[in-house]
Amino acid sequence: MTAHTYEYPRPALTADVIALRWRHQRLEVLLIKRATEPFMGALALPGGFVDQRESPRGAAVRECLEETQVTVDAERLIEVGTFGDPDRDPRGWTVSVAFIAFLPSETEASAQDDAQEVLWLSWSEVLGGEHALAFDHHHIIMATHERLQRESLTSSELLKLLGEPFRTRHARFLYRQLWGDRVSPRAFKAWLRKVDLVERTGRALFRA
Repeated sequence: MTAHTYEYPRPALTADVIALRWRHQRLEVLLIKRATEPFMGALALPGGFVDQRESPRGAAVRECLEETQVTVDAERLIEVGTFGDPDRDPRGWTVSVAFIAFLPSETEASAQDDAQEVLWLSWSEVLGGEHALAFDHHHIIMATHERLQRESLTSSELLKLLGEPFRTRHARFLYRQLWGDRVSPRAFKAWLRKVDLVERTGRALFRA
């Protein structure tokens, strides 16, 4: 078989994971404190370079496990998008594919490999820029927030963060993490009853 090569620049390829859990009535995102340059000591999303003959989705699973000891399900990863600004990585032109992973509330993490520390931080705080992030990871967080808003209207995956069964108020608290105080109790309860995202299991009890 003839090998074909092309005289075009070739960026490196990475994968990043936005791992989320619901605990103590708040949405939390898993971040690492980087143990290596560039941005050594800075907070970042778990992730890393895609190996040869490896898919970005496979790399996301592997890197998350290597850095945090958290296992994510490749089949349930939700792709946020591709981020390829030429200046996003001081090491050179690097394109990253970012994925959302929804995790059980009891999920714990442990720093390994390129991570010197792991932290579960409030989604609202990270989104609001209260914690400086390496690379363009805050831009990825903002893009993820928009994707989560869309998912919250069309998919039950977000509600599965709550476990089951869950009460209406718990779902409302979660949705307020995405939509703010615009989520009123009465309107949300009426919406939850009529959308085809949940199954009612009892008085004010649902499962996704």
